[in-house]
Amino acid sequence: MGNLTEDIARLCGEIETLRDSRKVFGSQLDKETREMKTGVSRMRAGFRKDQNNMAVRAKNDRKKFVSSLDTEVSGFLNAFDKAHAEMAATTKKANVEFVSDVANHVSGLLTGYHKDLQAMGEATKRENTIFVGDVIGFVNAGKKETKVMMNGFRTEHTKMAKVTKADRTKFLNKLEDNVAAMRKDNVNDLVGARAALASLSPQGRKARLMAEQRAKAEQERKLRMEAEQKGKALEEARARAEAERSKAQEQSLPAMKKK
Repeated sequence: MGNLTEDIARLCGEIETLRDSRKVFGSQLDKETREMKTGVSRMRAGFRKDQNNMAVRAKNDRKKFVSSLDTEVSGFLNAFDKAHAEMAATTKKANVEFVSDVANHVSGLLTGYHKDLQAMGEATKRENTIFVGDVIGFVNAGKKETKVMMNGFRTEHTKMAKVTKADRTKFLNKLEDNVAAMRKDNVNDLVGARAALASLSPQGRKARLMAEQRAKAEQERKLRMEAEQKGKALEEARARAEAERSKAQEQSLPAMKKK
């Protein structure tokens, strides 16, 4: 019997046990629900009373806070307007000076940039010419090395293909045998699982009971047959022992007469 059959059979037993547990749990849950409803009703009444008291206190506190806030905000706005006017005059003067300094600095940077760009262009042109020559030489040498390497690779690939072909053939043959065995085991396992699931229904229970009775009867029949066979074997052994004893006595009589 496969793992799936054993798991399904165990699951069926657990389902039958849980059915009885759910009945007991349902009755206890109904009792606890009634008690909880009574407690919740009392708690809600207390909540409503406390909430009304808290609403009255909060309303009075908000009125005091709003009155105080109006006074503070009015003072803040007057001070902010004064500070904002002073900061605007100072910022305007600083911005004029900053823009003038930036313009002079950018002009000097552009002049130096054009000079450096021209010198860098000439140096880059010389370096690119040297680099292209080196690349051409490297590519030509690489072509020769690549040709030699490809020839060796083709030779090794041909040898390896012959060796791996035989290994793949053996592997595929063994894989086919393993897959066939696994399919057979899975089929047997699924048959057992379906039988275990079917035992949950009334018809399945009846069929399972009948199967157990048949198995018990078959076991008893086998035990009777084994007992009969053991009895026959015991009788045959006794008969053989009796025959050997009689034969021994017959052989001992002539010897006693000679004496």
